[in-house]
Amino acid sequence: MKRLGLTLLVLAVISGIAYYVFTHPSLDRAEQLQGEVEKLREQNRQLADKNDRLEKKVVALRDDPRLAERKARESSGLARPGEVVFQFEKPDEDVEVSVTLEVGVDALELAGKKLHVDQLADALVALDKDVENARLSVEFDEEVDALRQQRVRDLVAGSPLAPAEFVSVEE
Repeated sequence: MKRLGLTLLVLAVISGIAYYVFTHPSLDRAEQLQGEVEKLREQNRQLADKNDRLEKKVVALRDDPRLAERKARESSGLARPGEVVFQFEKPDEDVEVSVTLEVGVDALELAGKKLHVDQLADALVALDKDVENARLSVEFDEEVDALRQQRVRDLVAGSPLAPAEFVSVEE
């Protein structure tokens, strides 16, 4: 009987320790810290890659005379003897560029490039980045239904080229 009591006591102690170990909040914290460690390791890998690229660039600038010459020409406007350097200044006034988005029943055409409606938002962002002071004019074919017109209007309104001019074109 005494042995049974001692066995039950030992089992109770082991069960209590196991319960405490597996349900203690430190396990959640350990998992959270493990996730943070993985993120930091990934950042370290990215920074190591960036350092390698920068180191190669430094070596190239130091050892490659052609690259050093090109950088000197670009940054300082240097030229070889007998060369003529043309420098063009930016105009005082910003020039506005008009870009047309033609909306047909089956297709969109932005500055001569055919697009799908799902590509329009990205194309407008890219256009704004590539062409400074772009002004958008949207021409709807008369056969385009109201739902398609509204979708295009919404995409244009949410783009960096808003506000735009909307025109209906008759054939």
